[in-house]
Amino acid sequence: MEFYNWRETLAELDREVRDENKSLKNRLMSIVYDNEFINYGIIPRFPLPLIPNERCGVWYCDPDTYKQTCYFKSTDGHTDQWDFSTKRLNFHLLNTIAEYEGVTIIDSTRRGKKIPDALSKTIPIWAAVLNYIMLEKIGKSFEVEDVLFVPPGTVSKNEYNSICKKLPSLVDKLKALDVFDAEKWHKMVNGRILRPMWVCPPSFILEENIETNIEDPNEHKNKLLEEGFEPLLLCLVTVSGQAQDGTQKMDGFTYVQGAADDHELWSDGLTAEMFWRRFEFFSDIRNSDKALHTAVENMVMMEKMKHSEPDNMDEVFLHRHQMTEALTLGLAMGGSRIGNKIYEQLKENYDQVILFCNDITLKLSDELIADGIIEIRNMPSLSKTSSRNLRKKLPELYESVHSTIANSGKTLLACNLGGDISAAVLLAVLVKDYSVDWEFEPEVEHPANKIIIKKHLAKMASKMNGRNPNVNRTTLNSVNDFLM
Repeated sequence: MEFYNWRETLAELDREVRDENKSLKNRLMSIVYDNEFINYGIIPRFPLPLIPNERCGVWYCDPDTYKQTCYFKSTDGHTDQWDFSTKRLNFHLLNTIAEYEGVTIIDSTRRGKKIPDALSKTIPIWAAVLNYIMLEKIGKSFEVEDVLFVPPGTVSKNEYNSICKKLPSLVDKLKALDVFDAEKWHKMVNGRILRPMWVCPPSFILEENIETNIEDPNEHKNKLLEEGFEPLLLCLVTVSGQAQDGTQKMDGFTYVQGAADDHELWSDGLTAEMFWRRFEFFSDIRNSDKALHTAVENMVMMEKMKHSEPDNMDEVFLHRHQMTEALTLGLAMGGSRIGNKIYEQLKENYDQVILFCNDITLKLSDELIADGIIEIRNMPSLSKTSSRNLRKKLPELYESVHSTIANSGKTLLACNLGGDISAAVLLAVLVKDYSVDWEFEPEVEHPANKIIIKKHLAKMASKMNGRNPNVNRTTLNSVNDFLM
């Protein structure tokens, strides 16, 4: 019994040490350390646009170094769950890839993986589906193995063969949406197919069967272009597989692999945007963990104060994406207080504003309250309760928006995510009142099925400048129930 307790005590001590090693300071300094690889190993050597993969990748990239993000989820690359997501098409990347002859996608992974599934399988599957459809469209003979590329030593031959077998069904899944113009894409890339390459610290490139040090990346890129490939550089920024968390001691901190992953669990409210705004402070090795926690606490408090009494509606609505002439989707800043000035600005632009939030308040004069163009619904996004309640609320929400736009009004639908609940309501209106080409036809009874709904979702994503509607499964089920 005493031996058992002794082992239990050691295990508890080990957990405490590991938790300490993943402190705020160690995490932030690890992010700073990994950013150095981007600054000195990637940007000077690979002249391609930098694209951080949401959500982890944005922590590692200075906002001044990129103009777009992407969202490829590792879950779409998990073994036996390989998928081509029609909710996350990432087609905003296509123009960039064509213009610059490739892109560099940045991501990270936690201890235990050499390369995250998003880079090793999700993006390769995405590229393979587009390659497949393009080559098929121009009538070129090919094998699945000619369009699907995975990193060596990460994806087994058996798994590769299984993905190859599934690829035709994923191709059919995208074809059913009719949103990818393969002929146009063929012209944009001069017939070249997308070819993923993998780069990891200490700056070596992984190809199909070899690992080679790259002395001249431009020469390598030009060779790929000559061979008919459009390079997709998939960059892992963590020192993957080198050490267990807490065992790799650096100069003044302990390295944490994939330090930025699941930031909600460790950041105390710090966001990537806030981190980079005060990068000089957060990258100072002399700061103690206590000093960092205090700074984060103060920053979060100041952010809340800044948005509590905004003067401009752009401070409340961080993103506003106009979908149609009448419908706009927005991201509302939590904790904001809307006063008379913001209200008047909203009234100049919209006839109806519906906010799906639980932490935005109105501070209006009596006459503006009576005017009533703003409605706040306690249905925040990323809430299972909100997703379930949407099933009951959608009929009245649809009728309210339909009535406004049918009378030539304009509606802003916004929530704390800029997707999910607000996007779901907008989606329902689009399917009911618009054709798949987004012609407003309120008197027509439009067909509704899963393919039609996905077509509208894909078109919504194309209007969001690299963001996604992010309608979760439970929310989407509520929309399907209402429409079908």
